[in-house]
Amino acid sequence: MADDQHEEVSKKVSAEEEIRRGITVMRRVVQGRSRGIILDVCWNNQGQLIEPNGHTLTSFIGALVRNEIPITCDDWRNKELNESKEKIWSEIKRCFNIEEERRGFCMKLAGKLLRGFRTFLSSKFLKDADGNFVDAELPKKYESLISAEEWEAFKSKRQDPVLQRISATNRERASSPAYPYRKGRVGYGRLEQSMLQKEESSETSLPAHVLWKEARVGKSGAPQEEVLHVYQKCEELSQSLSPDDTKGILSRALDVPEYSGRVRGKGFGVTPTSLSIKKGKAPSNRELHARLEAMQAELDALRREREASASTVYRDASDKNSINCTFQPNIPEGISHCQLYLSSPYYRMVGKGKVHNVSGVLLHTRELPAGCLKVSVDIAVEPNAALPYPSDDSDATTVHEAIGSFVAWPTNLICVGYEYVLRILNDNKDAEKLFFIPFNTGGYWLLLAINPIREIVYYLDSLGNDWTTYPDMKVLIDTVLQAFRAQRDIQTSRRGANSITWIKVAWPQQRNQIDCGYFMLRFMRDTLALGRLMIPTDYFEEFKCAFYTKDQVDEIKEEWCQFMIELNVFS
Repeated sequence: MADDQHEEVSKKVSAEEEIRRGITVMRRVVQGRSRGIILDVCWNNQGQLIEPNGHTLTSFIGALVRNEIPITCDDWRNKELNESKEKIWSEIKRCFNIEEERRGFCMKLAGKLLRGFRTFLSSKFLKDADGNFVDAELPKKYESLISAEEWEAFKSKRQDPVLQRISATNRERASSPAYPYRKGRVGYGRLEQSMLQKEESSETSLPAHVLWKEARVGKSGAPQEEVLHVYQKCEELSQSLSPDDTKGILSRALDVPEYSGRVRGKGFGVTPTSLSIKKGKAPSNRELHARLEAMQAELDALRREREASASTVYRDASDKNSINCTFQPNIPEGISHCQLYLSSPYYRMVGKGKVHNVSGVLLHTRELPAGCLKVSVDIAVEPNAALPYPSDDSDATTVHEAIGSFVAWPTNLICVGYEYVLRILNDNKDAEKLFFIPFNTGGYWLLLAINPIREIVYYLDSLGNDWTTYPDMKVLIDTVLQAFRAQRDIQTSRRGANSITWIKVAWPQQRNQIDCGYFMLRFMRDTLALGRLMIPTDYFEEFKCAFYTKDQVDEIKEEWCQFMIELNVFS
């Protein structure tokens, strides 16, 4: 540990100096101070040391703590250490331009480095290969730091049965980690800094699970499948959890507890407080009761408002001949299985059921509101989601309460699955074309490019996953192509019935968790520009690259914004 903390000097040193390197107080820093050179220290917005000089300060603190604090110290909070801590802090301020508010961080780092030094001494000199205790003499290398009496006391403490059991447990746990850290001495803070600089990003921080994944990428340059699985789970959770959820997404994906004062995947120095995750005092029963009453009042007011609104669009329609209603052309005529969506506060699926697209259909003897269809709700995906039009007959106001009954649903928020896609393919069956199908996994966009005539599906995933990760997606697309084949009267053998070809394209990979949609748009744009119907497995030569640059992503963002403005979406 001591050798790991030193700062290499630029000049050639003698053998004796080489032996003592790392246990002195970093000559380069001290000599610079004597010449009036005070080093600046940088921090990220989460309070972690970063470059320049982050590593230098860490090494300097390690050298100071080894000189000032005895290795027999088991409790870093012991008040008897206050004088030595004050000396350490004074030396830090003499050599580095550092604010007083950073003292807490530096002292915690000093305690961490002291524990690491003790662990190093014990593992290096007091244990054999099997972990058994060895009664070793004081290493000559550390005689200037450790007295003979201190060494004997240290050995005695290391033989304590309680400490031995704790050490054995920790050693076993650390021997085979499920997701080993692969960045050596580069901590999360400097790793994040390096990633942001490499991406030329304007962001000041990255999500914990993005850092966690990158920290487990070794020399091969690719994370293990297990790591990718956890990362993908984090991506999906990030779309469904509330921003105020105090348990981290990474902890949920790993199914491990989140310890107090720790932010998993962010590294030393980051706390819930520094991330502005406030864990306030639990509300009292009286406060909870008051909140419930307020929520109930809001719900009652909303219900009355909706009932008043519904009364203006519903009218008595017992006389069917008076109805002027036709089926919606964008949804198959008749009764079809469907998914039910809501668009506020964000677009998402809230239920499943059947849509009745039949001319002259009534809803409880009343005419349907304009732009709506009659649906029966079978499954509540989001049970507490409010119905777009509450049911007068059943008093249902939520999707869960509407299960087994009929309600009115806006046509533009009804999806009938693959039938609509099949209709588009049939309308274009006389010419070979390439169709793009964006697919959302629940928290992430990927792209499918389909050549239905050749029955080829190009799979493009900017996170590098395989299509087998989403079996429901593959079943859906295969069903569409098989139905399209049948309607074209194409005869195939039983063996050839499932001969649809799926090809994974090695296209540019994203390096953050937010650009998947823009990558998808950029690929469609590049493909349309080339006008080709076949996509090479290693991507188009004209656009081949490991990842899209910031400028390329910004370009597609600007084009997308311009397109939306021209559609008057924001007017």
